[in-house]
Amino acid sequence: MGTDFVFINVKKPKDALHLAKEPEIRAHVTRHQWKQSEARASALRKPKLELAPVFDDRSHKSAAADFTRESQYREPVESLLEILAAIPPQLGGLRVDSFQSYPIPFRSCIPLLVDHYLVSMAVDIPELDQPGNRGLLRTSWFPLVMTEPSLFLVILLLAASHYASLQSDPHEMKLNLLGLRCEAVQAINSALEVQQSQYVNDALVGAIAKMASYEAMFGSMDAYNVHMNGLLRAVSLRGGLSSLGLGGLLRRIVVWIDRNSAFLHGSALHFPGASFVPGQPLPDPNPGHFLGSS
Repeated sequence: MGTDFVFINVKKPKDALHLAKEPEIRAHVTRHQWKQSEARASALRKPKLELAPVFDDRSHKSAAADFTRESQYREPVESLLEILAAIPPQLGGLRVDSFQSYPIPFRSCIPLLVDHYLVSMAVDIPELDQPGNRGLLRTSWFPLVMTEPSLFLVILLLAASHYASLQSDPHEMKLNLLGLRCEAVQAINSALEVQQSQYVNDALVGAIAKMASYEAMFGSMDAYNVHMNGLLRAVSLRGGLSSLGLGGLLRRIVVWIDRNSAFLHGSALHFPGASFVPGQPLPDPNPGHFLGSS
């Protein structure tokens, strides 16, 4: 008989209780419990090995055939872009920033106005896009808009004014538009104060130019001339139109505003002789696109 088990003879249950107090019995029970505990701990420490399934060439071909058969009867599924594009415009579709990473604190009107600008105003304009390009106002210009609070506010002002012009009763929006206009002008002035004296960045040049276009379309010629004179000085500090960025798009936007505003109001050009592309003739004005887009 090994040491794992010890037999005891009892006639009455109380005799077993008495024997359990004997040192030999107690030591045996303790030893047996310790072995069980060690076995459980060892099982927990043992790593579990998972073997990757092995497929032979036949199983690969069979699985491919099954997938092909299933695909033949599977209904076409719309892509994610098609599904999201079906979202109504008033809810933003693909155009509203769900993270609200706008350069100004969030307001409830921002998604609507941003959506209106991107859908109805930042359209393809051949004179601005130039041959071989499309949608630069959305893909190149608007990312710049998102970097500067003053420029973003001017774009909101333009979008709100254009949106109001399409409403049957826009009178309720007048006070909001006036407040937004004052805020945009103040933002431009504040940005100019912190700019280096000999340098005005692209976003701020764009803000001044777009503020001038707002005055040409919805404001007064006096205010328009004030902003255009400021734009002329800012461009001069940069070293001329050719120094503006966005691959020449910002230059074309400035010339576009100057050209169409002068045509609409019969005023003089602030950048006489300037063209969209150096060395190329200047296209005719496009007041329809100017008033309804850009």
